[in-house]
Amino acid sequence: MYKTERIYDLELLARQNLHIHTTYSPCAKPEMIAREIVNTAVRDHIRIIALTDHYNSKDFRILDTNLALKEQAEACGADIQVLYAAELSAYGVGKFLDAPEINEALDYRLYAYNHYHLDYWEHPEDKSPRGYVRHALEVLESLFATNRADCIAHPFIGRFIRCFDDKTLVTREIIDNELGDILEKGKRAQVAWELNVPAIFADPEFSKRYWRIGQEVGVTFNMGTDAHQLAAVGTSQHLDRLKRLLQ
Repeated sequence: MYKTERIYDLELLARQNLHIHTTYSPCAKPEMIAREIVNTAVRDHIRIIALTDHYNSKDFRILDTNLALKEQAEACGADIQVLYAAELSAYGVGKFLDAPEINEALDYRLYAYNHYHLDYWEHPEDKSPRGYVRHALEVLESLFATNRADCIAHPFIGRFIRCFDDKTLVTREIIDNELGDILEKGKRAQVAWELNVPAIFADPEFSKRYWRIGQEVGVTFNMGTDAHQLAAVGTSQHLDRLKRLLQ
């Protein structure tokens, strides 16, 4: 379990990247091996990273792969903190793809609740933007009740809902009171919220609301780039744009 401080300084948040995939995630590039990830992060002056491979099947031996990643990363001898983690799944209301022994052994538990493109994911009966908003909020509330999560991955994005061409329809449907309420519930459950860099740039209008209301509520934000290639590991390359967009 990893808990971070409440930080609203983007310069400080950019010293972390808590969402990085390795070659053990099928979607990651072959270059995403522990040694190269660590060296890239060190060159970018990042102080802490999390290796968060997708756990989408109970057949995936995430603890074994994390042990292999730890051996590779420690061989670098770099002055950086590495969390051996996973991107886990809250794939429906009260439905979680994980296991107690896995959750207890992970340094950091990053949960996705909106991977609607996966074939096992639950969808709402009402497949309108409002229906997806209600469903997502119910999934999050059921997750918060279990003490499973350290952080929510790419929250509120509509990118994985394939029935909508406009991926901002869902986020535009979320009103400020709903957003503040669910952020407050996450805060009470001691769950952080991800500043997911690609999601911010894909939906800047919502991201401004999310950042502003999150600060008003007093939530903890963790920064992650959802890196699947080495060029995406660094955070400093995004700082100026993030500042212009969010501040």
